[in-house]
Amino acid sequence: MKGIKLVLVLAMITLGLASCSKDYTMFIGTWGVEEIEYYNTDYWGNPIENTIKKYHFTPGDPNDGIDLIFRADRSGEMRDRSRDTIYLTDSTYIYCPDTTLVTKFTYSYHKDDATLYMNMEVLHPFTYQMKIPEITTNSFIYVNEYDNNYVEKAYMKRIDDAKASTPTRGSKPVYRPRMKGSLLSNLW
Repeated sequence: MKGIKLVLVLAMITLGLASCSKDYTMFIGTWGVEEIEYYNTDYWGNPIENTIKKYHFTPGDPNDGIDLIFRADRSGEMRDRSRDTIYLTDSTYIYCPDTTLVTKFTYSYHKDDATLYMNMEVLHPFTYQMKIPEITTNSFIYVNEYDNNYVEKAYMKRIDDAKASTPTRGSKPVYRPRMKGSLLSNLW
């Protein structure tokens, strides 16, 4: 009887350890934004063609890029050097700041439903739930519905840490409007 209990306990421990997934490790590293799309969706969740607006960036650009850094301890930070305006309130803002905005976050990834959760550590903390329709070792795409029928879709590229400070192609500042509630344009 004791032998059977011991085997059952060992089987439960083995099963418990096997179910502890480390799916989040595929995100560890530095990722640069390559493209952002903003669009509205119809009743069925499909993009409305005439509402799509695209903004292109150079991943790792030291002057006008946006980087997401994911660490092994499930913490990270967003480094945004692309802002041409920082909104303090709806009517108060700083135009042309020459700075890098750093926002700390914690994250988790659930492979079963392909969802990345990012808990932003800002004045009013918020958790973003982003669907990951595609991920490889060098790129991933996230889709974030930041308001009812308003979507932010970003294309991310892995940046080699040794090359993170040099852009791969000539870059120009990218103007994009403030999308209240989105991850990449609303935190400040």
